[in-house]
Amino acid sequence: MRIYKYSFLALAALVCANLALSAPKDSLAKKHVSFGNAAIEEADYARAVEHYESALKDDPDSKSVMYSLGVLYLQTGDMEKAKDLFMSYLEKYPMDKDGLFGLSNAYILKGEYEKAVRLLGQAAASDKNSEALRRNLGYAQLQSGDVANARKTLTELVTDCPSNALNRFDLALAMSAGNDFENAVKETKAGLLLSPEAEGKILYSDLLDTIGGSLLDEAIELFRKNEMDKALAILEPLCERFPDYAKAQAYLGHSSNLKLPPDRKKAEKAYKAALAATRFVPLSRQDLAIIYDNLGSIVLRKGELEEAESYFRSGIAQESEYAPVYFNFGLLRAHKEAFTEASVSFMDAVRRDKSMADYIANHPKLAKFRATTDYTNLLVTIKKELNSNE
Repeated sequence: MRIYKYSFLALAALVCANLALSAPKDSLAKKHVSFGNAAIEEADYARAVEHYESALKDDPDSKSVMYSLGVLYLQTGDMEKAKDLFMSYLEKYPMDKDGLFGLSNAYILKGEYEKAVRLLGQAAASDKNSEALRRNLGYAQLQSGDVANARKTLTELVTDCPSNALNRFDLALAMSAGNDFENAVKETKAGLLLSPEAEGKILYSDLLDTIGGSLLDEAIELFRKNEMDKALAILEPLCERFPDYAKAQAYLGHSSNLKLPPDRKKAEKAYKAALAATRFVPLSRQDLAIIYDNLGSIVLRKGELEEAESYFRSGIAQESEYAPVYFNFGLLRAHKEAFTEASVSFMDAVRRDKSMADYIANHPKLAKFRATTDYTNLLVTIKKELNSNE
């Protein structure tokens, strides 16, 4: 499975915060720092580096300038300069936790995890209240292959700081590295409930695929072979076990909707569960367009026109190439005798799939539409556009 790397430092924020605590003493250095901070606010880190380098020349013993410049080197990807500067920092201020933290980040970003573990262990021992130090220690331990100690470090961190989503995501990574996927799923979900971070959603999706992906693939293959009952026999327990597995919920909906006879009530419930799960796991625009289209068609059969329209509009908003959602929206508009609007939707469908023109020409519920000048104009437009594309 994919291992993601979170951003170890909110770089610009840390630079400014550090300076607020310990500004340089030299007046010229202060001027350069002020210019550097302005550049940081504009995300012009290269210019900020120039100003901080000038500030350091004017005030070479300033802890805040040294640290902030080191962070800027990390931001701009100059790991060697960052490493050298933080080593100089620690020569002047031995065992300073900020220096240890900065140098450890340089080692982490260079992939030298064992060196980072040693430094972070020293820093964390002197400051057990620092979440950032402890989280980075657990991460470095994990990346160095010391899964057991990484899990121990991060479990203690989550116990002490349970409301930080990043702590929980990193603990989930340590659990998954030890093949404890069930607990990794629970920890990731707990983190997402605290904060729906994009990295957490990717991790959650990967974990669900790791545990249930092979079963889902088997069910999809059965679905494609039109063996809906066999697909459902896999999908129902899988979705019960992992209700946030959005893609599995979607295929539970598809299989229920297309089985003979269809179970549209179950399909509707599954589709809505898939949409709810996107709070935690991503689905493609195409998948979402299909779900919204099928939901619209299901509720339209029940005569719930406004709800159907809402679903079709949501499907179209995905801006996918899924032609049926445009066609079905046109069908709904034609049912409401909004024929001009219907022709617009039908044209959008044909642009994505030219075979839709035959559906429009032969669908039994479109006889009234076909008797209008809107349909005549639509045929002209279709012919013109199709010829121009050949």
